[in-house]
Parts: sequence; C-alpha cells; structure tokens
Amino acid sequence: MTGKKVWAIGAASFLLGAGAAFAVTTAVDDGAKVTVQPESAATSDIPQTREGLVTAWTAELKKAGKTKPGGWEMLMTEEIRGRYMSQVYANAPDAKDIDPGMVKRD
Repeated sequence: MTGKKVWAIGAASFLLGAGAAFAVTTAVDDGAKVTVQPESAATSDIPQTREGLVTAWTAELKKAGKTKPGGWEMLMTEEIRGRYMSQVYANAPDAKDIDPGMVKRD
C-alpha cells in the first residue's frame, strides 16, 4: 500500500467513526427530564378556608378538653391558623407515648 492509500483509509475510517458517533448522540434523548414533586402531606392537611380552620381548630381544642376563647370571632384567618397549628403541636403525643419501651442512650 502506498502512503496515499493509507491516509485515505485512515481519513475514511475517521469520518465513518465521527458520523457514527454523531448519529448515536443525536438518537439518545439527553433532554432535561421534568419531574413533579409530590405535594407535601403537611401542606394538604391544613385547611385553607376560614370555616375549615375554625372546624379543625374546634376539633383540636375538643381533643384537649378545651373550648374556643371568648371573642374568637374577631380573630383574623391567619391568627386562627396559628392557634390551630399551636393546638395541633400541643396535642402531639410525646415520645414516651409513642414508644414506651424506648430507652434514651447516652
């Protein structure tokens, strides 16, 4: 083989390899995938309306053996939401109630 034929075969091989690589990379879908994060359970559990908040707050107060304070009707929706969340936190079980056999490790 002459030097020209070797260079021609090398150039043709290179072009075929480059063409194959280009074809493979364009065929593969590397586009960004769009994922949707599931809605947080905590967000969906909190009522969004004033009526819903009052109902939920009343239920939490009832669990604690309490009633709504006088003049609660004058509270703004955000204040009711805050009091509701406070009562949910106050009604949450303690660790000893969840797992009485659990021992604190030092």
